[in-house]
Amino acid sequence: MKSKSSRRPLPLRRAVALVFVLALALPLLGLAWAWQAQAGDAAGGWLRAAAGAAAGALATAALVAWLLRHAASERPDRRWPLEQVLFDRCDDGIVVLDEDATVRAANPRAAALLGLTVKDLRGQPLTRWVALPGAPAGDPGGPWAVGARVDLRVNRVDGADLHCELQLSALSLRSSGRHYVATLRDVGERRAAEERMRRLADFDALTGLPNRSLFRDRLGQALERAGRTRRRVALMFLDLDRFKTVNDSLGHDAGDRLLQHVAATLTAALRGSDSVALRRAGDAVQGFTVARLGGDEFTLIVEDLAHADEARRIAERLQRALEQPFHVGTQEIVVTTSIGITVYPDDDCPADELIKHADLAMYRAKDQGRNAVQYYSAEMNDHAQRRLQMESELRHALERGEFALEYQPKADLASGRVSGVEALLRWRRDGRAVAPPDVFVPLLEETGLILPVGRWVLEQAAAQVCAWRRAGLPWVRVAVNLSGRQLRQGDIVATVAAALEASGLPSAQLELELTESMLMDGQAHAATLGRLSALGVQLAVDDFGTGYSSLGYLKRFNLDALKIDRSFVRDMPNDAEDRAIAVAVIALARSLKLRVVAEGVETPAQRQCLADHGCDEIQGYLLSRPLSPEAFEGWWRGRLAALAETPEAMAAGI
Repeated sequence: MKSKSSRRPLPLRRAVALVFVLALALPLLGLAWAWQAQAGDAAGGWLRAAAGAAAGALATAALVAWLLRHAASERPDRRWPLEQVLFDRCDDGIVVLDEDATVRAANPRAAALLGLTVKDLRGQPLTRWVALPGAPAGDPGGPWAVGARVDLRVNRVDGADLHCELQLSALSLRSSGRHYVATLRDVGERRAAEERMRRLADFDALTGLPNRSLFRDRLGQALERAGRTRRRVALMFLDLDRFKTVNDSLGHDAGDRLLQHVAATLTAALRGSDSVALRRAGDAVQGFTVARLGGDEFTLIVEDLAHADEARRIAERLQRALEQPFHVGTQEIVVTTSIGITVYPDDDCPADELIKHADLAMYRAKDQGRNAVQYYSAEMNDHAQRRLQMESELRHALERGEFALEYQPKADLASGRVSGVEALLRWRRDGRAVAPPDVFVPLLEETGLILPVGRWVLEQAAAQVCAWRRAGLPWVRVAVNLSGRQLRQGDIVATVAAALEASGLPSAQLELELTESMLMDGQAHAATLGRLSALGVQLAVDDFGTGYSSLGYLKRFNLDALKIDRSFVRDMPNDAEDRAIAVAVIALARSLKLRVVAEGVETPAQRQCLADHGCDEIQGYLLSRPLSPEAFEGWWRGRLAALAETPEAMAAGI
């Protein structure tokens, strides 16, 4: 049998309803008893009626007091069912603490966050797992910081770390004094998402290095520190040499892998314990940042330098590290880099100007032959201004008639006869060269002017060959160089067809020279090259052997000729390796029934070596320098006359 103290208390709503019923019923019962008694004693009836009503009211009051006391006798630690459900199922952990942080109550979520059960958690100090924020000295609110929302690491029972957000609230109970309610919220996923967003905003997705935005921020901080410490900061711009060739030849996946390799190599070289980059008279350089600005451009910030020349030693160390062979599949790649340097406060200017100066120095390093290190100097600004001026002048050079073509002959090695000419673009003003082709042609590419200028070259070259034919000279094949931009953006097939139709040049007399990198982008250019071949023009690969390429394109495209690059021809008579490469190219071309042209032939020894190994044609100063149309016509007529008189001697002494 249950004791009185263990009985379930009467719910308050039921108690109120019962009180209401009794408050009506008991006085009525008293009146009814009095009325019934009135019939026997008329004199005292009303007195008894009043006494009965009073008795009913007193009885009602007594019953109401008992019911209210009974309804309020619920134990303070009991909760209503709805409150219990909310407490137990809350997504946040809730812990009730006393003043010494002992757990008096906790919901299942709080226990789960700590890796415990509610039973194990109750009665334990929460500070075993959570570092509660302390209140400021003298705070009357108690030992803990009430109302503060803090992020902290929770040490779970299983040893795992959990990132939580904690907030404390004070709770005062009459019966048991001050308590605290600690709310724990797991913010690990939110923090991870925030970190991912931060990395996307501040770091390069491909290499994991700081991006342009974070680089600028760190450069600003480095300059501020340098101002306080009176030390130097070196800013370097690094650009990979011939990266476009790698990207075009081996594909963008290989290019991405190369960029990741470069990023890892730069970072490792700077962090290595034996690295010159981290040593200065036995002391370590304290800070550096490697960043990728985009493409194949990297930047480096090195702080705490005592002397400006330390930056050169760092740059040269990085170049040596990058020159170690890197393999993409079976292809070995050796990376070289051009590095521009500026040093603050020697170059005392704002961050944006420093970036500009390091970039100018890097371009000067490329101009010096690549794989070079160049410090910024004030004269580079003049060079940049001249470059901008040249770009502006190029935009008007075509309409002003400042472009001209020169023609360099090719000769058949067996007969000595002229087998073709190459049309070469020149830029002249008032009879003098404005700039060499290796300077202004890249600018034409960058600005897109190569499209109208390239169209003009095709039209002029085709018309000139027809003019020579009308003057009584034999048909000759004319070679014109195409750029990648012409293949990508211009309707080159329509341009070539229009030039042939306007001039009347037979399509077989036009040869288009392409680079290996252009052929490597087979998916983009296959259809265009197929249509060009269908026109009847010939296709040749220029500078063969200088790119990182697969030989698959030689059978994929309908090619007609290979040109051996001058770098292999130059030392062919005396260098066994160059000779082996040239001989291999000749053998490969013969097996594929392709014509072989050696360019850059300048000596009889080179000519003889090529003839001995079966080369078909040669081009170079041994025959002639590039000539104007009029000078070439005179040279050609003289050669035809000499061949008519002594053909064997001419063939032997090309």
